[in-house]
Amino acid sequence: MKLRTLRAAEREPLLDLLDGWELADGWRGRDFFRRYLELDARFADENVLVAEDAGRMIGCVQVFPREVRIAGAEVRLGGIGTVFTKPERRGRGVSRALLERAIAAMRERGMQLSLLFAGPIELYARLGWHSWGTRAVYRLDTARGTAAPRAAVEAFEPERHLEAVSALHAAYSGGLDGTVVRDAAAWQTSLRLAGNPDEEFWVARRAGRVCAYARATMLYGVLFLLEFGRAPDASDALADVVAHVMTPRTPDAFAPQGKTSAAFRSLATGCWVEDPELARALDARGIAGVRLEDPGAMLRCLDAPALARRLGASARGADAAGDVLRRILPPERFVFWPSDRF
Repeated sequence: MKLRTLRAAEREPLLDLLDGWELADGWRGRDFFRRYLELDARFADENVLVAEDAGRMIGCVQVFPREVRIAGAEVRLGGIGTVFTKPERRGRGVSRALLERAIAAMRERGMQLSLLFAGPIELYARLGWHSWGTRAVYRLDTARGTAAPRAAVEAFEPERHLEAVSALHAAYSGGLDGTVVRDAAAWQTSLRLAGNPDEEFWVARRAGRVCAYARATMLYGVLFLLEFGRAPDASDALADVVAHVMTPRTPDAFAPQGKTSAAFRSLATGCWVEDPELARALDARGIAGVRLEDPGAMLRCLDAPALARRLGASARGADAAGDVLRRILPPERFVFWPSDRF
């Protein structure tokens, strides 16, 4: 077996390999992963590692370079995705070999953290990734009396709203550990790829200005809040947007077959964010949020001394990597928006 990076002329063979992936939500593998090849402005063949045997691809893994905010600094992170081995070659160490090569490549490129989202987590745990995520589940209780909306909610239009939304994202997400730093290209990539394939994107306007926004889609038959943000004085406006997302509608393009819009939209999930003002505003609208562990979100420290230096922390302790992460980035504070997923 030979491990190497993808060649430019091999994108279609790569998609042929990935078409063997049975995906949820009705996607064919080749159609789902083609989006990342063609719509991600940051895609590069060198970020895809493939395993080949007798001249044929039998497995692959992709590294997604990102800059994330942690403790006020920007840290280089390597996302891991597109991990696949042909069914008949599984159980022979192909994925493990690819992941070990990816770890080495990320370290060589100065990445200090690695993030992935896994179903079966045992392989990744053996290679040093740790479950490091929390998830919020929001429930709408329509029987409760709710506060009247205070902001006008309207559909997002890039030409009209992107500048204001980008500023809200930079300010609100900029204060959360784990969020991706987005330039114009990263914003365009997020808008192209966040949906499944479509998304709802709503903004709140108050006194003539956009002061809050939220994005949502349907993933695995569940309503997902992909991302949200607000101005410092706009917790009520953001609660209005979330309440709008969770309001039943007819027709409802997101509601799975056989499920009513009211049942589908009564629950939503997303990242847990410590925002007491928002929690109070949501509660006034009949929406309660609870925090749950998300074992499938897994983080790995690739270079504890470099990360500590970057953040002005100490890498002391027998388990320096775990020590650094636990002290500066506890799981309950880690926020990686699904709108940046890979």
